[in-house]
Amino acid sequence: MDRIRLCISLRTILLQCFILRGVMCIQKREWVGSLTAKLTEGDVACYSEYMEMWIHGARIEGLAAWLSGTLRIQVNLESLDQLNLQLSACGYSLHKDPDKNFIFRVSYTGCFLQQQRGFHVLTLNLVKRITRFGGRRHSFIMTCPVVSVLPAREEIQCDPENIQVIRQVPHDNWNNELQWDLSLSDQLIVAMEDASLIQMNIVTNGSDIIVRGRRREILSPVKVMENEGEFLALKLVSGQYAYSMEAMCPTVTTSTADETVMHIFKRLLGLTKRGSTHTEELTVSDVSVNQTQNFTVHETSEFVSLIIPTTQILQTKTCTDSKQLLQSFYRVDVVLTFKETNHKMHWTMENTMPCTAGPAASYVTSSPAPHITVRPTLNFINTSLSTERAAVPTHTQPKQDSSTPRDHDGNLHKPFTSHTGRGRLV
Repeated sequence: MDRIRLCISLRTILLQCFILRGVMCIQKREWVGSLTAKLTEGDVACYSEYMEMWIHGARIEGLAAWLSGTLRIQVNLESLDQLNLQLSACGYSLHKDPDKNFIFRVSYTGCFLQQQRGFHVLTLNLVKRITRFGGRRHSFIMTCPVVSVLPAREEIQCDPENIQVIRQVPHDNWNNELQWDLSLSDQLIVAMEDASLIQMNIVTNGSDIIVRGRRREILSPVKVMENEGEFLALKLVSGQYAYSMEAMCPTVTTSTADETVMHIFKRLLGLTKRGSTHTEELTVSDVSVNQTQNFTVHETSEFVSLIIPTTQILQTKTCTDSKQLLQSFYRVDVVLTFKETNHKMHWTMENTMPCTAGPAASYVTSSPAPHITVRPTLNFINTSLSTERAAVPTHTQPKQDSSTPRDHDGNLHKPFTSHTGRGRLV
């Protein structure tokens, strides 16, 4: 018996070593394959919702002068954080690269952009100083193809054991198909055909890409606004591009509270810059929920949270494995609009709870309960995020003016007014 156990242990160790070796080989191949070619001044990289240009440090004063004259602002290159607060009003941002040169990012909704023959175009007239008394003018043209349709849909299905995420297969700005690898928590990278090495199953179905996996293997615990959940930190990566498959499931429970809380991960919809530490700040401007008009919206820097009365969305069904058991579930369809983009995010959550012998939950309905109100008001709350997962950073709660209305818990309220189920800032 001891000899059999020893053989099993040795075989397990060898299998683990083989898997680890395979992962490391794939990682090495990916790292080598993703090395960026040496950039030259004026190079433009095109992404789904913005474009970037590399600017040599010697010419950055020319960009500063252009920004100052065009936007009529004071430009201080020594304080990029403060400068970017000013630039964000026009959809611009400026960041240093590791060599102390600069990356100038321009949103396609930014100021002074033009559309010409299917391209976004922005002309920069920069002056490179030659002497104390003058310089030489040089024009750069930032141009990228217009992306008419973005992959704006995400469907998440959570049950007690598994998670499934469905998004549309992305293409680049020239509508080219890309060869994708998987990046888990921005650390482990494997090819799509080797997804089983990280306990995932990836399939494409027409225009959709479907990710499946066991929750305990691929999800990490997080806490948003004192609500616990489990987060999938998954991206598709290809060359300079990254594409978010990130999603969050509610924690598994057999009971239900009076209110159901769902967390929607904020992200730009299409291709973004791979490995970038400079994420876009997104601010919700409009929310609609298909199933009900009565909901509350909360916002952190990473998540939009919805609070919905449980009675209005909860349903029950008989369990597949046992007709004597009942199972609670809900489906919520949400459309989000952000101030910083013209595109709408279509988000669907289906959450199925464990089977129970008695009533499946404290609320049992055969269909979503109707809710009638003349003029529903949605509270919009900007709240901080705390987390146990390194991939989603912790933020402190912003200072609040004592004159601003708060609820009994001290939360800051910014009222939405809803018409036919749509929330708008007032």
